Amino acid sequence: MPFDPPLHGQTPIDDISGLLDRSITTTSELNAAEAENIRKAVLRYLAAKPTSKQAPFDLSWSKQLHAQMLADVWAWAGRVRTTELNMGSAPHAIETDLHNLLEDLHEWHETDMPVLEQAVRLHHRAVVIHPFINGNGRWSRMLANIWLKQHDAPVVLWPETTIGTESTIRSQYIQALQAADQGDMSPLIELHAQHQDPG
Repeated sequence: MPFDPPLHGQTPIDDISGLLDRSITTTSELNAAEAENIRKAVLRYLAAKPTSKQAPFDLSWSKQLHAQMLADVWAWAGRVRTTELNMGSAPHAIETDLHNLLEDLHEWHETDMPVLEQAVRLHHRAVVIHPFINGNGRWSRMLANIWLKQHDAPVVLWPETTIGTESTIRSQYIQALQAADQGDMSPLIELHAQHQDPG
């Protein structure tokens, strides 16, 4: 297998049958192809404030976003997984859990919860549901950033090339997600705030 073993917290790439470009044979080539695909989604949603029509934050659109981020590279992009993992919702519950998350998001927005906390909670729950075979962390971070952009808040400038490798930021990120799993959102909120665009 030419691809590197997964880091702690990463979903392993066990099946490359969905890889559209078979000239990709190494992790670095795969990372570059995925990054270029994701760049297009960043331009689509974060270059200017997205409207509620462009980003309605419903179930159908959330799956479409994953496809927009990775469909140039993977045939399964945007399709919820049908296999059990040692993390995430059971396959039969994924769409219900994701729908409920997005309903909760709209309810949070009707309260006095700060927009940053709304985005952080969206990010965390999306990671926990883990709807797709791969790309869940990047998709969850993009979801949160689109929500921030749509509500006139600074986006979070994640160091994506670093957060996907063994690094201090990755360790902080995994620890903050684990704290959120236990009900303490403050480390994850703090990490988002540290990396928000200063403008």
